[in-house]
Amino acid sequence: MTELAVSDFAASVVWYRDRLGLRVILLDVANGFALLQGDAGGRLALKAGTPAPGGVTLHFEVADLAAELARLGPSGVPVRDSPEGYREAFVRDPDGYAVGLFEWVSMKTPPPNPLPRGERGDRRVPGPPSPPGGGG
Repeated sequence: MTELAVSDFAASVVWYRDRLGLRVILLDVANGFALLQGDAGGRLALKAGTPAPGGVTLHFEVADLAAELARLGPSGVPVRDSPEGYREAFVRDPDGYAVGLFEWVSMKTPPPNPLPRGERGDRRVPGPPSPPGGGG
């Protein structure tokens, strides 16, 4: 779950509910808190406060990116094709948080990790032990 501080609590709830289609599952107007949920189960908390949009980017998967952009209404939003097999575009919420919308174009197999076992940068997860006799 991600929590965003928002300057206009009511406007933000309306934007995420009506524009992005998230469901409000908890609304505490007196304390300026809302919990919203997407179709895939991801949750977003909105809390009245001082926004800091530079440090957070939200991403939502959509079935049809072109249709979603047409529904949202922003014209001229650049769409980028990624080498990983998805297309994405970014819109901004009322406080300026970046909201990425993406659709999978093709499910590509991720490239194999080019680093040998034990050199993947995470020293907490070593490779399996060598078999007895050092054949490893």
